[in-house]
Amino acid sequence: MPPAPLLYLAFVYRQLFQQDLKIIADCHNATFRRPWIEFPGVIRLFNRCEGVVVHNPFVEEQALALGIEAAVLRVLRDRTLTPTPATLSAATTSTSERVADPRPWVLVPCSFNADEPIAELFQAARLAPDLTFVLTGNTRRAQGRHCLDDLPKNIRLAGFVPEAEFNALLASADAVVGLTKLEGIQLSVANEALSYGQPMVLSNTKLLQAFFPQGAVYVDPLDGAAIAQGCYTAIANAESLRRSVVALRQAVEAQWQQQAEPIHRLLES
Repeated sequence: MPPAPLLYLAFVYRQLFQQDLKIIADCHNATFRRPWIEFPGVIRLFNRCEGVVVHNPFVEEQALALGIEAAVLRVLRDRTLTPTPATLSAATTSTSERVADPRPWVLVPCSFNADEPIAELFQAARLAPDLTFVLTGNTRRAQGRHCLDDLPKNIRLAGFVPEAEFNALLASADAVVGLTKLEGIQLSVANEALSYGQPMVLSNTKLLQAFFPQGAVYVDPLDGAAIAQGCYTAIANAESLRRSVVALRQAVEAQWQQQAEPIHRLLES
């Protein structure tokens, strides 16, 4: 259910059935955008919550600017989970069923939202004909947003894939690409690459560079040549980038534990 209607229901439930119920709103980027933030009284409801959890300082600034009180806001970045050896082994050994193309190849998880530079990615593929670009995601979402005609020969549209198959692709890619044209977007693919210790090629936004300060090559998402060069750089430096990703993953887990502690206390009080 969309965030604003769900918040209404939570307060109705508390009023009618459980007046000591604690309401903590877990808010991702879209929560503070139209149309959800325009629902009548929604800011007042956020301020009546015991906690409003946002996932990065950029969204925290958005919330404050909208009138949500600092006293209820909590920043908790997405947690990065390390796959078990068994999961990693199973994922790695099953990838050949999906991608038969010779290496090197890069994984590009897509939602085909308007903020994704799909045309620039195709330009990058044409400039890097010896790389294979594997795009996952439901291509029907591209309709009206992106043109998928006349694909470069080294683009593979894998479509939507189940979690196990996606993890297989993630574990075996030579690099993982996450691109957005917008500042303030925290890409889930970056967390997924972090989990699997993979080198990343990311948009050079302030947020992504702050959240993933190592283990990545940062590129201008509006420049196909920069994207292509970023992929080559990530692959050429894959081993050192992987070491940096593993170190970053450990630091992120420590940060998550620190940020989660006051929320745990709030839930237990």
